[in-house]
Amino acid sequence: MSAPNYDLVGKRVRAHLYDHGGRLLGALEGRVADVAAGVPVGRDAAGNEIRKDLAYVVDIEPLPGPDGEAVPYTNSAGAEGEGWFAVHDLTVVRAGPPLSTN
Repeated sequence: MSAPNYDLVGKRVRAHLYDHGGRLLGALEGRVADVAAGVPVGRDAAGNEIRKDLAYVVDIEPLPGPDGEAVPYTNSAGAEGEGWFAVHDLTVVRAGPPLSTN
């Protein structure tokens, strides 16, 4: 199992969103607050457990809705502006401040 990639913490990222068929639905931008390696996320068609490395993204920027007004991102638990995303679906768009080593 891989170790968490803590290099992502503090960085601005773009999370690319896909449907179950692999089609790109869009993208969100936010800041990585935490990472977790090897998280169970479901099962494949044969019943084998699927694990992914995840990043917790916060400060997700609202997107324009159908009427042009800003709509906050809401995750599956109902929280606004934050959520877990697969690390392989992230692109770093800007480095954040260095982490404190104190």
